[in-house]
Amino acid sequence: MILTLTNADRAERPVLFDQMFQSRATVFHDRLGWDVTVENGREMDWYDRQADPVYLLAVDDEQRVLGSLRLLATTGPTMLRSEFRHFFDDDVDVTAPTIWECTRFCVPPIAGGTAREVNNVSAELLIGLCELCLNSGIEFIAGVYETPMTRIYTRIGWCPEKLAQARPEIGDIQVGIWEVSSEVLATMRQRLSARIRVRQVVTA
Repeated sequence: MILTLTNADRAERPVLFDQMFQSRATVFHDRLGWDVTVENGREMDWYDRQADPVYLLAVDDEQRVLGSLRLLATTGPTMLRSEFRHFFDDDVDVTAPTIWECTRFCVPPIAGGTAREVNNVSAELLIGLCELCLNSGIEFIAGVYETPMTRIYTRIGWCPEKLAQARPEIGDIQVGIWEVSSEVLATMRQRLSARIRVRQVVTA
């Protein structure tokens, strides 16, 4: 199940927000070693506290958070315009009401237990994101990602168009833009359904 939340939901859904921020600390700080701020086991930044983000959470039937991502309108403050700006020599500033930035895409390994299950959670998040965009008039998603992730995006069925490559000293990182369309949504749904059917046959 995919839930769409904003900061206005924090008072009513504190457990979900806590799980999301704890997972982000585990993935980005503990596992990947990113320079992020962790307080009381939770990774939060200025955008979580001061901006107006939209969160997508993948949860199971017991309301356990399996993965999450964060969206920011590019007409306001974004990481691409500030924290990530020095990554690229090219001008990658994208600002439009129909373009939103995706950051903090987080699917911890413990979510599924196997690579296939973790990839399925990633697919569910991207399907939920595409659905949200189609229903909200968002035409493009911009984001920074490690180049090896391109293979996963391609497998899921929604691959970004590369806008720029980070400087070598930064790492193997790209910034890209994902075009939203009903065709992409249909492809992702079809591929996820096929993977789930294969899994059911194997475990039957």
